[in-house]
Formats: sequence, structure tokens, C-alpha cells
Amino acid sequence: MPGAIKIVVMSDTHLSKATDEFKALCSEFCDDADTVIHLGDWERVEVLNYLEQYPLDAVAGNMDDHSIHQRLPARKIVRAGPFRLGITHGFGSPVGIRQRLKQEFTSVDAIIFGHTHQPLILWENGLLWFNPGSLFLGRGASGKSIGVLRIQDKIEAEIFQI
Repeated sequence: MPGAIKIVVMSDTHLSKATDEFKALCSEFCDDADTVIHLGDWERVEVLNYLEQYPLDAVAGNMDDHSIHQRLPARKIVRAGPFRLGITHGFGSPVGIRQRLKQEFTSVDAIIFGHTHQPLILWENGLLWFNPGSLFLGRGASGKSIGVLRIQDKIEAEIFQI
């Protein structure tokens, strides 16, 4: 989509530092992004420090160190064009996670979350549920993955297997 806003969405990196593989993936996906969203479970602040070279919106996850929790909220609402995106890591069992997260946000066009390590693109009653999966630790049949949102007059969502 020419003129679209490109948002790269990643989650559950679970890294102690910005590795060469992480830097290469950031270069490949994030260099031309308008915004990068990280949904938590970075684990160590060095990864956050590295990603701050990009326009970044981010939240903390349940596995993150104290310094990340000091700097980032557990959830926030991000504006992207005409849309409101609720971003959070997620919590508790993957079973019932969407019902729990729906209570966290009102009047949003999308709920973007991580935690489950499983990619998801689901439209439900006009609401986009989007989970990019885990950049390095996919679960079950899910491999490593990253997400991209393209926003203009609508939201288009895509998952890339790495």
C-alpha cells in the first residue's frame, strides 16, 4: 500500500543482549518502518536500548527485568492514522486470554498482544486481534515469527515466518 504507515510488531524476544541475529532481523524489518512495537518479554534492558534507535512504542512483559518495568507500562493505546491500537504483553494462561485482554481496553480498533508465542490474526466484530508470535521461541507448531501492520484507510496485518 503506497503511503501506508508500516508498523513492525515483535514480541517475546527473550534475549539478554542484542545478538547479531536480532540486529540483522531489525535491519531487515525495521529500517523502513514508521513505528516498531515491542510487546514485552524482552528480558534485559540492553535489548530495549538497542531498539530505541527506531521510532518505538513498547510495553513490559512478565519476564522482564526491573529496569524495563521502570521504563515501560504494562499496556498503552497507540494512535496509527485514524486507528487506536491497544498494546499489551498479556498474562495468565493462553486459554481465555482474549476475554481477559478485552477487559483491559475500550474503544480500540485492534488489540495487539504477545505472551502466547503463537501468531494470530483474527477479525472479530470489527476488532483486530493480532499477535506476532515470538521472534525466537515459537511454541507448538509455530516457528519464529514477526508481524507487520500496514495502515491507511484500513488495517492490514501480516505474519512473517523467520
